[in-house]
Amino acid sequence: MKKLVLIPVAWLALVVITSGQSRLSLTDGDRTAIRAINTTFVNAWLKDDASSVLSVFADDAILLPPNSEPVEGLQAIRSYWFPDDGSVTKIDSFDRHIDEIGGNKDLAFLRGTARLSWTYKKDGKTTSQSSRSTDLLILRRSARGKWLVIRQIWNSLPQ
Repeated sequence: MKKLVLIPVAWLALVVITSGQSRLSLTDGDRTAIRAINTTFVNAWLKDDASSVLSVFADDAILLPPNSEPVEGLQAIRSYWFPDDGSVTKIDSFDRHIDEIGGNKDLAFLRGTARLSWTYKKDGKTTSQSSRSTDLLILRRSARGKWLVIRQIWNSLPQ
C-alpha cells in the first residue's frame, strides 16, 4: 500500500516556479523589483517605519516564524511585529545577503541569510538581542503588476 504524502502549498509553489519554463521566467526588471522590495524592507526596519515594513506584504500574507504558529494576514502581521502593548523594538542593525532569486512572471522567491540586532523595551526593562537566520520570501505579482510578499519564513542559525 502506498503512503499519501501531503506537500505544503509553499513547497509545491517552489517546485512549480522553479520548473524551468523559460518563456515565463523572471526578467531582469523583475529581479531588480524584488531586490528593491528587500531593500525597502530592511531600510524600513532600520528607520523604524512600520508602514514601509508592512508595505511589502500582500493583504493575505503569512509569516512563518521559528517555533511559532503562523501569523496570517496583514493585520495580524502588524500586531505581531508592532504590538499595541507599550513595548518598543528598535532595530539596531539588519543585513540580509541575497543568495538566490528565482521564479516566473507571476510567482517568485528570494532566499538569503540575515544578521539582525535589536533593543526591546517594555515596562521599564531593556534587553538587547541578536540573531542570524536563513530567510525565504515567496512573492506574487499583484493585479497591478507590483511584487508583494505572500509568505515569509525564517529559521535561526548559530551565531
